[in-house]
Amino acid sequence: MSNPKPPPKFVLTPEQQKIVEEVRRLAEIEKPEILAEGRRVFEAEQCLNGRLQAVMSILKAVRNSQKVTLDELAARTGMTKPYLSKLENDAEANVTINTLYRIADAFGHDLQVSVIPRPQPAKVVTRKPRARLASQG
Repeated sequence: MSNPKPPPKFVLTPEQQKIVEEVRRLAEIEKPEILAEGRRVFEAEQCLNGRLQAVMSILKAVRNSQKVTLDELAARTGMTKPYLSKLENDAEANVTINTLYRIADAFGHDLQVSVIPRPQPAKVVTRKPRARLASQG
């Protein structure tokens, strides 16, 4: 068996090099905004995952109250026992709405999803400093 040839070296034309440099320059300018958006999206996903995990905890309590084993739940949902165990016990598990619906349905429950407005943060009111009269000092 022979060693494969390394790929040919890629050479840019001067015009292509200028384009690459311009794209890099623009990316560097936009980098703080891109990183901020990435952090915002990550935090939103973490918040959502926490809420879905909270619903999973409720469904685990329902399972325990109905004395349903993970084996029984696996049979009812078509999911594997190890996967269900991970969903119930691993805070980092990827819980989806579809999965929660299937589990709730297996217990004869409905899953409701609501869209409600978030409370608005309180507005900060600032006052302009008063002008001092010459007689005040």
